[in-house]
Amino acid sequence: MLVKIQIALCALCWLLVAVPAMLWADDSEQAPIGLLPDIKHDYLLFLANRVPEEITFFGGPHARRDVAELILLQQALALGGFKRQINFINEENYFRSIRNVVEGKTLSISGTIWLQDLDQVKDQVFISPATVRDGEFIVGLYTSPNNQRALGSHTLAELTQLRAVSSRQWKPDLRALQTLGFHQIMYTPNWINMARMLNVGRVDLTLAPFGMSPDLHIRVDGIELVPIPEVKVIIAGSRHWPISQKHPYGVEFYQALTKGMALLRAQGTIEQAYRESGFFHPAVADWTLLNAGTHQQKTGD
Repeated sequence: MLVKIQIALCALCWLLVAVPAMLWADDSEQAPIGLLPDIKHDYLLFLANRVPEEITFFGGPHARRDVAELILLQQALALGGFKRQINFINEENYFRSIRNVVEGKTLSISGTIWLQDLDQVKDQVFISPATVRDGEFIVGLYTSPNNQRALGSHTLAELTQLRAVSSRQWKPDLRALQTLGFHQIMYTPNWINMARMLNVGRVDLTLAPFGMSPDLHIRVDGIELVPIPEVKVIIAGSRHWPISQKHPYGVEFYQALTKGMALLRAQGTIEQAYRESGFFHPAVADWTLLNAGTHQQKTGD
């Protein structure tokens, strides 16, 4: 009799342990999101153990457009009713992250993608509504604070004599530089390398979103970069999140994201996030837009 009771107690204990574990396994089906290392670094520092869905101010230390977008993504999903846990997957680079979405290895990407970079895969992914609309992506011409020639260049004729750096993968940036008339363009695959090249004087400038601080300075891997005063550039195009059609949660993710984004847009949260993170920077409102005429001709504004 005692043996039977012990067996029954053991079985009950197993059920008490196993059933919650099985329920947890069912509920923990995770949603993989690609995340580039530099964004992950700033995102974790910005978040500082806070809950993304509860963020109401998008400024402060480590704030930037990519960090704001990752917060917006999670807030939109929560508002849209997406219940699955987000699981961040380390990505190698911009285009590899798009390929992983197409192949269904990830559901989406932490930051938005230029619409034109999705042209080749638009039949294989869902495309979210635009976060940054055409004409809204305004950037500065950033240089080293020690580069007096660059800082003293004020006209387009002077600026286009300088050496620019970009990535061959950043097609909208390259198009903007080429349209402006830059002929000396060097290439490197990532943002940190660009900052290092600027720091040692191998190149003179690159295009970059304005820093959120009052002086507009930005820091990259410990390197300080400053904008050439009084000039700015539009990078043409809109930006969106791609969502995998192959991933089993793709439709669910896309529907929740679209619903949540509509709510955030109506609340003014998307514009607020870009403004407070420094991407929509009021300090440059009166600066000269170097490619205003070209952009208007291209978009028909």
